Amino acid sequence: MNTKVKGLVIILVNILILVGVAILWMNSIRQQRILKSQGLKIQIFNSVSSETLLEKSDILNWLNEFYKKDIRKIPAYSLNLKKLEEYLLSQELVKRADTYLDAKDQLHVDIYQRNPLVRIMDKSGHQYFLDEDGFKISVSQQYSTRIPVATGNLTSVQGKKLSVTELSYYQGLLDIAKAIRKDTFANSLIEQIDLDENGEFTLIPKIGNEQIFIGSSEIIEDKLDRLKLFYKENMGRQGWNYYKLVNLKFKGQIIGKKYSRKVKS
Repeated sequence: MNTKVKGLVIILVNILILVGVAILWMNSIRQQRILKSQGLKIQIFNSVSSETLLEKSDILNWLNEFYKKDIRKIPAYSLNLKKLEEYLLSQELVKRADTYLDAKDQLHVDIYQRNPLVRIMDKSGHQYFLDEDGFKISVSQQYSTRIPVATGNLTSVQGKKLSVTELSYYQGLLDIAKAIRKDTFANSLIEQIDLDENGEFTLIPKIGNEQIFIGSSEIIEDKLDRLKLFYKENMGRQGWNYYKLVNLKFKGQIIGKKYSRKVKS
């Protein structure tokens, strides 16, 4: 075989190899385009407590609303996971959403739930939850949560999240609610947080008639520690409804104001 013919053979072989690779690549793309999702796995994460406000049925409803059909009938390339995540993030209780297909073409939907921190009853009569990031969550019969209720001189939150101005106003309340949630004793005791016209806070317990005046949100952890000490040293000996007011406003002090006569339970 002369050199010229040998060169042509090599070129032909290379062309055939390239054609073969192109055919395989096109077949792979064609298979990928017709491949359907083989299943669905939903996980809901809640980093704060074991209380879950969302159910898997909620996520399924959102998927049906987004896709308008069973995902098993949708080609994998058409799932549009980026748009799906954006849609899921538009839901009030969703803080983060991760979606992906695994090696078996199973669609994974991981939802990280927003955790209501305090229930607001503002001075205009509106009710809603706020989470620790200042996001507003509608009160719904679909879900409930045991968290303190905030009342008193609270202005209405206008948008879906506290604005810079609103955050400045609400920051003290959020700090108090966070501290209560972290403190096992306070979390089991406190039912209500009231803000007066002077910008100072009073805590209302679930049992007993005493009011717990804390003033501002400064050194709130220390104030809750003193509250725990007060209950430990006094309630066992004096009993409930013996004190009208417990004042924790001033650092290092616990001032108890008694009723003139014992109030009956």
